[in-house]
Amino acid sequence: MLVFDIVIPTYNNLGELQKCLESLDTQTFTQFKVWIAIDGSTDGTLEYLSSKRFSFASGWLEHSDKTNHGRAATRNLVLPYLTASYVLFLDSDLTVHRDFIHAHYTALSRGYVISLGQIKYKRGNIWAEYDMTRGMNRFKNNLAEIPAKYILTGNVSMPTSLFFKLNGFDEAINTYGGEDTELGCRIQKEPGVKVLFNKQAVAEGVMDKPLSFALQQREAFAKQGLRYLLNKHPWAKDVFQINFLTSWRGKILYHLIPRKLLMQVSENRHLPLSLRLKMVHLLVFYHLYKGYHQRD
Repeated sequence: MLVFDIVIPTYNNLGELQKCLESLDTQTFTQFKVWIAIDGSTDGTLEYLSSKRFSFASGWLEHSDKTNHGRAATRNLVLPYLTASYVLFLDSDLTVHRDFIHAHYTALSRGYVISLGQIKYKRGNIWAEYDMTRGMNRFKNNLAEIPAKYILTGNVSMPTSLFFKLNGFDEAINTYGGEDTELGCRIQKEPGVKVLFNKQAVAEGVMDKPLSFALQQREAFAKQGLRYLLNKHPWAKDVFQINFLTSWRGKILYHLIPRKLLMQVSENRHLPLSLRLKMVHLLVFYHLYKGYHQRD
């Protein structure tokens, strides 16, 4: 009997996907099936999966038009096929420890909960360093109950019945980022469900995203995804610092930020990491503000 359906979306990162699947091949908890959801990959992913045989149950899915639709729509491909008690979402660029699934199962056994696993990146990249200080990472205790807005679907598990009730991800958010937070907004309205930060369910990866690119992604999200999210959930004023983004104080800060200087400080490896992270935080605000207030 299956306990977990594991859903892994992938788009043109076959090498990382292979490592991800290899790490699942060593799990101490074996009652699971892996679904690889292909988002228009053209790098040989489909050919690899068609010829590969795994020790665990597996299947693959893709969009009917074989093009890229974004992570929300790609994860939703699995909705008609879920049969296990729990669904676990894992990003294809991550590898997991041997007791990864067991750690999720232990947390889920505590009741009507969502198990939000920890993501650790190889240190060095400034965006990775910044990412590992935000959101759920502010909570130090294992299995601490945290707000649903911190949900990241790169490493999270929940009762399948809850995912069905939510009707999956909102496919209207097709830019990078935001589908996690939107799902969290709906979960926050679900009575009785708790989100637990599961520091024992560890997934690891390498973040090589340049800071400039990461900031542009935030700006693009603020222009489209964030506007949509707040139109759908107007009560969610605490996500992405929206209260400050729309205040006169935020406007003043935006115009005072010396972006070029902050970029230089953030990317200077000779400076203290704590200082660099503070500069990145200001840059994130700058690009969120710019995107949110940019006219179409």
